[in-house]
Amino acid sequence: MTLRVATLDADSATREGTITRLAYSCLLMVGINSGWLGPFLPQISHISHLPIERAGLIVSASAAGYFISLLIAGEISQSLSAQKILVGGMVLFTLGLTALAVAASLAGLLCAGFLIGVAGGGIDIGANALIVEFNRERLASALNYLHVLFGVGALLGPLIVSAAFAGRVPYWWIFGGGALACAAIGFRLSITPAHEIRTAPEPGNGFLAMLSRPVIWVISAVMFLYVGAEIGIGTWLFLYLRTAGALSPMLASSGVSLYWLGLVCGRAFGGRLGHRIALPQFTMLASALSAAALVILMAAPTTGGVAASAVFLIGFGYGPVFPNMIAVGAARFPAEVGRMTSIVVAGGALGAIVAPWIMGQAIAHVSARASMEIALAFTIAMAALSLSLRAFEVSAREELSI
Repeated sequence: MTLRVATLDADSATREGTITRLAYSCLLMVGINSGWLGPFLPQISHISHLPIERAGLIVSASAAGYFISLLIAGEISQSLSAQKILVGGMVLFTLGLTALAVAASLAGLLCAGFLIGVAGGGIDIGANALIVEFNRERLASALNYLHVLFGVGALLGPLIVSAAFAGRVPYWWIFGGGALACAAIGFRLSITPAHEIRTAPEPGNGFLAMLSRPVIWVISAVMFLYVGAEIGIGTWLFLYLRTAGALSPMLASSGVSLYWLGLVCGRAFGGRLGHRIALPQFTMLASALSAAALVILMAAPTTGGVAASAVFLIGFGYGPVFPNMIAVGAARFPAEVGRMTSIVVAGGALGAIVAPWIMGQAIAHVSARASMEIALAFTIAMAALSLSLRAFEVSAREELSI
C-alpha cells in the first residue's frame, strides 16, 4: 500500500511538472508575440499600405479581444479546469497568428489581432490559476517566476525580428512559425492527463458581488495603469528610438529587447523577494524606479550608455508589478482565483486598449517625446495607487483577528 501511494505521488508530481512547463510555454508564446509585434509594425504598415498609427490599431484590437476573453474565461474557470482553458487558448492563438500572417487589409489585421487577444485572455486565466493551485504557500514568488516566461518571450520577440531583418525574412513566415509552435503546445496539453485539484473553485457570490469589493477596484486600477504603460512602451519604443534616438532599425530593435530583458530580470528579482517584502511597498518602489528611468530616457535619448541603462531599468521596475497584483488578489480570494484574475487583468486589458492608442496618436501628431510623457504619467499614478493597497492589507488582518 505504501509503495502504491508513493507511486501515485510520484506520478502526480511528474504530471504537475509537465503541466507547469506547458503553462510556462503558453505564456512564453504570449510574450514572444508582444515582443515582435511592435518592431514588425512598420513592415506591416508598408506591406498593407496603411499609416503607422492605423497599423498600430492591431494592438488595440488584440487588447479588446483580451478584455472580452477575460470576462468570459473568468466565469468559465469556476466550472471548467484551467488546463482545458489553456488548450482552448492555444487553439485560438494558432488561428490568430495564422490570420495575422495572411491578412492583407486593415479589417483582416484587426480580426487577427482580436483573435490573438481572445487567446491571450484564456492563457492568462489558465496559466495563473494553475500556478496558484500548485503554489499556495508562495504565491508572489511563484507568480513572478511564471511571468518571467512572458518577459523571456518578449525579449526573444525583438531578437527574432532582428534575425528576420538580417535574413530578409518577411513577417508572415515568422508569424506562421509561431502558429506551428502554438499548435504543438496546445496538442501536448490536450493529451496530458489532468492534474488533481487541491482547492476546488467555489461559486462564491458571483461576478457582481466581487466587483463590490473596493480592493478589486484598486488592484484593477493599478493593472490598468501598468499594462497600459508596459504595452504602450513595448509597442512604440522601437519607433521612439528610431526618431528621438536616431538609431538604425537593428539597434532600435535591440533596444526593445533590452527593455524586455529588464522585465525578465525584474520578475526574477521579484521571485526572490516576493515572499520577503510587503507587496504594496515593493510595487510602489518598483514603479518609482521605472518612472525615474523614463525621465532619464527622455532627457538623453541619444546618449548610448545612459539611454540603454534607462531602457533596461524601465523594464526592471515594471517586472514585478503584474504578478504582485495577481498575488495580492489570490491571497484575498483563494477559492475564486479565476474570477478574481479575470476582473483585475481586465482592468489591465482596458489599459492596453487606451494607452498604446494615445501614445500612437502622440508619436504621430505631436512628438516622440510626448508618447513617453504619457507612459510616465501612467507610471507615476501607478506608484501612488499601489501604495494604497497597504490599507486593505491592514483591514484584512483586522477582520481575521476579529
